[in-house]
Amino acid sequence: MHKARTSPITSKSLAVTCVLLALCVALPGQPAHAVDCPRDGTLIAGAGDYRPYNIVEGNAVSGMDFEVIETILNKMGCRLTKVPLPWARHLNAMQNGTVDIATPVTKTPDREAFAHFTARYIVADEILFVTAGTRPRYKSLASFFEQGNRLGVIREYAYGGDFPKLKEAYSGQIETTDSLELNLKQLVLGRVDAILGETFVVSAEIAKLRLADKIKVTDVVVASEPNYIMFAKKSVSAEFVAAFDAELQAIKDSGDFERITGKYRSAEVLY
Repeated sequence: MHKARTSPITSKSLAVTCVLLALCVALPGQPAHAVDCPRDGTLIAGAGDYRPYNIVEGNAVSGMDFEVIETILNKMGCRLTKVPLPWARHLNAMQNGTVDIATPVTKTPDREAFAHFTARYIVADEILFVTAGTRPRYKSLASFFEQGNRLGVIREYAYGGDFPKLKEAYSGQIETTDSLELNLKQLVLGRVDAILGETFVVSAEIAKLRLADKIKVTDVVVASEPNYIMFAKKSVSAEFVAAFDAELQAIKDSGDFERITGKYRSAEVLY
């Protein structure tokens, strides 16, 4: 009876196979979640000037959201084109599938009809802002309206908290504009008694317009809402969004998400 042995050829083949497998695992630039990129590899994102999340200067688009998104897409082997777009046109383009991405957004039933949403991206607080000399006598949006005050909001913006149920009852006390800049100017001119907006975004716009001595934040928090990145259903598959989600969680777990977003808390990046 002969003792079994491994042939030299088999040993060599196994060694080569192991080396090849190791190289495949370590090979840089390979997407961690293999899924085809939409639109032949380059997705399109719309953007309005919504600092620090979206920063639009002429045709140049940057900002915290896009650095996060491009970090993830790069890991997935995809690219990104950023296009300045007013919000109403951006939503229409998402519905038509001519634009793929909008961020940061709140989740609404209307939007869920035409868009996929990632898992929670950030949490944003919506707060009342008033003129510097004002001493608010209210602690909620309901009491603000009950006292006869007028509120400035932005058209097509999905506000959270009590706003959706209060806007019908107090529609005569709500003034709508097409931009945050116009909203703030309405406040300074005394045409509204407060505006509603996300704390950091409104504060950044106040600084940009040099209105810090004229407008202040209150302690009236109307909503603390999770925000998401949304993808157009007509152009992006649910499978792609699931793979994107996995990469978003991975950069949060690794600390890369905080490294990217943390620097956008400083004024130097905003202007």
